[in-house]
Amino acid sequence: MTASLIKAGNTALITGGASGIGFGTAQVFLKSGLNVVVTDVRREHLASARVALAGFEERTLFLELDVAAIEQWRRARLAVEDRFGRLHILFLNAGVGILGSMLDTSPADYDWITAVNLSGVINGVQAFLPHMRAHGEPGQIVATSSMGGLIVANDGGVYSSAKFGVVALMEELRRDLAGSNISASVLCPAAVNTNIFEHERIRPGAGGRDEQLEDEQALAQREAAAKEILSLGRTPLEVGQMVEQSVACDDPYVFTDRNVAPSLLARRDALLSFT
Repeated sequence: MTASLIKAGNTALITGGASGIGFGTAQVFLKSGLNVVVTDVRREHLASARVALAGFEERTLFLELDVAAIEQWRRARLAVEDRFGRLHILFLNAGVGILGSMLDTSPADYDWITAVNLSGVINGVQAFLPHMRAHGEPGQIVATSSMGGLIVANDGGVYSSAKFGVVALMEELRRDLAGSNISASVLCPAAVNTNIFEHERIRPGAGGRDEQLEDEQALAQREAAAKEILSLGRTPLEVGQMVEQSVACDDPYVFTDRNVAPSLLARRDALLSFT
């Protein structure tokens, strides 16, 4: 794939696009002249994004989309085709971040984390890849995994099980698409200053079980600690610029922090230690 996708007239769709990395990338794409379809499951975030991007009204489309619901993906494809005709960049960014011991994780949490973080990516590929192949123009599919998709952090087993799957999916999709005018890549961010720490409040059944959300003070303390750590990371706009550059260069992997290299090397060495 040699043609640049970052040009006026091309269209990108971003899941989880009304906040965090998704919103940062939407801003970057719009400033580069792209049409952008901003999708999100949270209506209040979509409303805020619509206000913030009001200056790009002619080149934006806002859609409520639960990435785990395949029928909503079909409606999204029809809406994109009706408004912009063709999709060129599919950024499968929506995700939820819940940590905790696998011994204490409920079946509902397993289902939710996997449905959003992994099935949401699969659903997006199934919904739009046939469309992108059919229109014949160059295209790129980018999916957000995580450093947790390459290395399992403490209390990150359930999260990483889905994010490892995203890496595998995009690696194989890239191989399958080799030689065509569509490619695939995976974003593996480290700390980014986003609101991902809020997801514990919106998990299915939050507050509905005795063991859930022990109390408001404990939850607030965990959120404050997470917010402090994430505040030290990249900004969503910085990551959006990295995503745009990776699309322009067709990079297979996108990393946001060179400081993760020692951890990756340690994992590599551990995997090869059997020799």
